[in-house]
Amino acid sequence: MFTIKEIIEITGGKLLQGHEARKIVSVHFDSREMREGALFVALTGGSRDGHEFLRQAAEQGGEAALISDAAKASETALPSDFSLVLVPDTEKAFQVLARTHRNRLAIPIVAITGSNGKTTTKDILAHILSGKMNVYKTYKNFNNHLGVPLSLLQMTPDTQVGVLELGMNHAGEIDFLAGMVRPTYTVITNVNDAHIEFFGTRERIAEAKGEILPHTDPDGFACLNLDNDLVPGLAHLNPGKTYFYHIQQEGEPVRAADITASSMRFDESGSHFVVQMNDEKAECFMPLFGKHNVSNALPGIFIARQLGLSLPEITEQLRTLEISSMRFERIDSPSGLLMINDAYNASPSSMLAAVTTFLSIYPERKKVLVLGDMFELGDQSETYHEETGKALKEMGNDFHLVTVGQLSKHITDAYGSGSHFDTLEDAASHLARFKSSKYAMLFKASRGMKFEKLASALL
Repeated sequence: MFTIKEIIEITGGKLLQGHEARKIVSVHFDSREMREGALFVALTGGSRDGHEFLRQAAEQGGEAALISDAAKASETALPSDFSLVLVPDTEKAFQVLARTHRNRLAIPIVAITGSNGKTTTKDILAHILSGKMNVYKTYKNFNNHLGVPLSLLQMTPDTQVGVLELGMNHAGEIDFLAGMVRPTYTVITNVNDAHIEFFGTRERIAEAKGEILPHTDPDGFACLNLDNDLVPGLAHLNPGKTYFYHIQQEGEPVRAADITASSMRFDESGSHFVVQMNDEKAECFMPLFGKHNVSNALPGIFIARQLGLSLPEITEQLRTLEISSMRFERIDSPSGLLMINDAYNASPSSMLAAVTTFLSIYPERKKVLVLGDMFELGDQSETYHEETGKALKEMGNDFHLVTVGQLSKHITDAYGSGSHFDTLEDAASHLARFKSSKYAMLFKASRGMKFEKLASALL
């Protein structure tokens, strides 16, 4: 990857101890991930100062560290052959290393952004490609100013394709990350109300998501969601080809798209649908649920086809798909209660999509919706929760509604019935009455609500 001498040249750093010729094979900012040949980056912007973990990094087998505080490093008993490179700002130096490493990689990289579905789309595409190629994908959802460079630096000479997700909270973040990644192919899944607290309007969210497109390789392409009202209008920002994906709903007018899913049906094992690309057509199944996840699968199918996989190879891979935890994750409790944990994150649109999907499956079971607070919705947060409750009311009353948290009380109030609890502990006591094979239970809330604790309490 780099020699210490190269790291010094790239970052403008100064060698305080160690050897310039030493070879670095991996880069980490978590000392627990260190191994032989690794470089430790002593970040200082978080709750803990990375300089406090220099000794642990060395003991774990690390070869060197990027530091910005020579005094703190000198206070740590380190082996004399553990190289220390002093830079003004370790975070910036880390990002420069990632950018340089990316520029040396002669491989296609897919960058995925959107209000919802980034991680699922990433997981689907990476799984499809892994049947034929050595794929590196973003670990979990490490998609920010630290996670993206970390992902880039994990790619080795054996990596044949990278699949990365890019997240944001503020304007300019996607521009910065995409400039580092220089994607060959880009995907924008949708523009919804997630993070509206920071932008004020969905139109501004769309502008921020669109920052990815000018960085797309002109010889590559962008794959955009035709079914979202704001995404297609971003196509003019893309310097190369743009392709569109689309779900054809029964009874709706046919829309021109480069890949289309139709004839969707769902059962307790997953989603069945038909895919058409130009003159190719195939029946598909994947062990994921819902229209929104069929939509998330389409750019993965399309990109994999462009990278040389046949449609039969793609459909076979889809059948064995496994997804990141807490994304419509099925949990079978010993009591017989079937739980669906979709509480990794939530916005009004994703919450209603999860509820719609959940109510359409497991027809033999009574349904319990356990919904929690949705964060980052700004001044209109109460209104968004009320509108979610009103939308649930339009779905009927063939379920028991339970809400947890401060904001989610507006869901229950607008729905007109159900049970509300301020704490997870009180909710868990109430939910224990549903521990039987008669019931299926959905958990949906923003990540900060920690709904996985509820699911664990019911096991």
